[in-house]
Amino acid sequence: MILYHGSPTGGLTELTPFLSEHGKPYIYFASTPVIALLYAVKPVPKPFSFYPYGFDKNCVVYSEYFEDAFFDLYKGKTGYLYECVDLKHVDNPTQINCVYTCIEKVKVDKVTKIPDLYVYFKEQEEKCLFRIKQRTEISDKEMQRILNELKKDIEANNLKHFPEHPMSIFIQNHFPNAWNAKTDVKICGIQALNLTDQIQT
Repeated sequence: MILYHGSPTGGLTELTPFLSEHGKPYIYFASTPVIALLYAVKPVPKPFSFYPYGFDKNCVVYSEYFEDAFFDLYKGKTGYLYECVDLKHVDNPTQINCVYTCIEKVKVDKVTKIPDLYVYFKEQEEKCLFRIKQRTEISDKEMQRILNELKKDIEANNLKHFPEHPMSIFIQNHFPNAWNAKTDVKICGIQALNLTDQIQT
């Protein structure tokens, strides 16, 4: 069985687990190149993530929660598709469809450079393997759910105290309604320290 790993970094001969948004060091794999290459772009820094995709049968559907989101985030970005064959000790603890994890270093069997990820995904769209769900197709109810989740991220991570943090800038630029909403900000020393470290580095 071949598993795929998407990355913005080229030249890797082995993949190493790193601390993930799920709290443990993982290497993430996908059973299809389309899903793996979505992760070749890092729209926001860890421990945050922004990969708003789902499935319609065999088609991966990317939801644009702000106008022209996919173009803005993927156009002109280079990605690398790493293939690993017959991996042992892979699991699916995240319960994300078609996504697997490994906690050990693994060697790379093949790598393919994708010069422009946006062009790649438009080609997959023609094959009915990928579709962009445009902002105009998203219901008010679904949009409100996303805004509520972002508000929770702002509050839980004290982002209002760190407006120059990359995640704060991302929300301010693309989801100003979530950023400007009134929240009961709770001070959390550990989270605040982590964000300060990220800004300084």
